[in-house]
Amino acid sequence: MKVIITGGHFSPAYSVIRQLGDDCKITLIGRKYAFEGDTNETFEYKICKKENINFIELIAGRFQRKFTKHSIPAALKFPKGIYDATKILRAEKPDVVVTFGGYVGLPVALAASMLHIPVILHEQTQSAGLSAKLISKVAEVICVSFESSKVHFKGKKVVLTGNPIRSEILQEQKINITTSKQIIYITGGSTGSHAINEAIYQILPELLKEYVIIHQVGNSKETNDIGKFNDFRNQLSGQDQENYIVAEFFTPSNVAAYFQHAALVVSRSGINTVLELMATGAVSLLIPLPFGQLDEQLKNALLFQRTGLAEVMLQEDMNPDLLLSKMHAMIKEQKKYKENAKNALKYVHIDAAEKIVQQIYLYGERGTKGSASQEEKKSISI
Repeated sequence: MKVIITGGHFSPAYSVIRQLGDDCKITLIGRKYAFEGDTNETFEYKICKKENINFIELIAGRFQRKFTKHSIPAALKFPKGIYDATKILRAEKPDVVVTFGGYVGLPVALAASMLHIPVILHEQTQSAGLSAKLISKVAEVICVSFESSKVHFKGKKVVLTGNPIRSEILQEQKINITTSKQIIYITGGSTGSHAINEAIYQILPELLKEYVIIHQVGNSKETNDIGKFNDFRNQLSGQDQENYIVAEFFTPSNVAAYFQHAALVVSRSGINTVLELMATGAVSLLIPLPFGQLDEQLKNALLFQRTGLAEVMLQEDMNPDLLLSKMHAMIKEQKKYKENAKNALKYVHIDAAEKIVQQIYLYGERGTKGSASQEEKKSISI
């Protein structure tokens, strides 16, 4: 069976890829670069190169939330994105397309519908974004992570699967740190957070007096945060340098270890990160992305906060002194937070990837025998 996977969230997509059997030929359609005008390769592209997963880049248009010099050219790419997606699908002849939403997933789903290829949509969030709502019009089935998402897909077949969590996160991980100091893990998500990095930079000397700091800064060439923080580390001496670990990205196994062993995690609140933090029972201080579709990250953060395992700080309220004070206070009270870890587990579905794979096999087999044969698909054009 041939499976095309695409969409905005790579972490759950990757979990599904790893769950699929050897009888599946998998192609990922995605972004080689995270943003227009950027030259940094995306995490999804790097993983596909490393693991020999067939990767096809699709230049798709999107409506940017902030107007930049790239906004109009990006929007004008949408029609070409559909055309190019159609060419890719006609060449690959997949039995099923699985999309995890996002602006890359939309043209692929629309092209698949025109070619009579079954489409499966997975919605990660508590609601539904614009792309997901549009994709749902052509999807055979919608897999959702939360009950609250169901209302956005009325009249469609909806299956509650939960959101796939990386297998490493669910496995007990060791950490190679011998000091008795407590650990703080700071992450801004796959692309990093310049705002969080700037605040942390000003309080790093104070933090290093008491804690081991593990810091994922992202790989933006525009801000070059990795260069700035590497320079900071190189100027440290002795044990302080050993106690500050900084990188653009960390491996899934390392991230799992940091979530499991950190006294505190400081993070953005994308849904995949939040659910992984819930799964590991990590005491967390969440700083939601201040702009985003339907305040998605704020909703995620507030959901986590209601479990009693996390606190929320708005970026507009964040300053170095307040951030330092809050981090100290939460670590001091970490046992109190940990008592609520079980409250978060009700949102974690450890078999989510398996449930999505069941839908892939169901509709993939229908696609093989479905309304348009492979020969018919060859002849379809737009």
